[in-house]
Amino acid sequence: ADATERELRLACRLLAQIVRLRRKIRTRAEIHERLAREAMTDPLTGLPNRRAWDQTIRERLGGSGQPGRLCVAILDIDNFKKLNDRLGHEAGDRALVHLADVTRRSLRPSDTLARYGGEEFVVLMPDTKLEQGIEVMARLQRELTKAIYMAGNEKILITFSAGVAQLAADESGTEAIRRADQAMYLAKRAGKNRVLGA
Repeated sequence: ADATERELRLACRLLAQIVRLRRKIRTRAEIHERLAREAMTDPLTGLPNRRAWDQTIRERLGGSGQPGRLCVAILDIDNFKKLNDRLGHEAGDRALVHLADVTRRSLRPSDTLARYGGEEFVVLMPDTKLEQGIEVMARLQRELTKAIYMAGNEKILITFSAGVAQLAADESGTEAIRRADQAMYLAKRAGKNRVLGA
């Protein structure tokens, strides 16, 4: 009877240790998952960051086999430095969040939006030809003019310039973004609040 009781106590202690170890493993896995998610997320807008964008575009291009049916766009808020200088960085941050929210609501579920850096955002549009990609960005501009951004009691119209590139055969995502970026700078030079195709 004593031997059985000792074995039972030992089994209970082992079971308690197993439960504690499982809890520790689960906690560490949750921490690892949270850190991995944070490393891929822009803390201000909650959008995927540039690291996540690079990974997404690599994955999407890896098996697409249809480069002509994929567009990338890069958009940059017009006069952002002036907005920051005049109203402060907090207002500038809220303007970025506003643009991200309006864009997220306006895009299709299949599109991927990410913060590329500063006041630049990128959009990946699968199954989209160049003309359609330009129209998506123009529609977004119209939506943004309807969704007025309030900085305190002041109404601010946020506009952006964008460049759109349709992925060519044997072209990397980086090359397509470079072409879209050049088109975006041409849109800025042409008077801002414009969308140009690369």
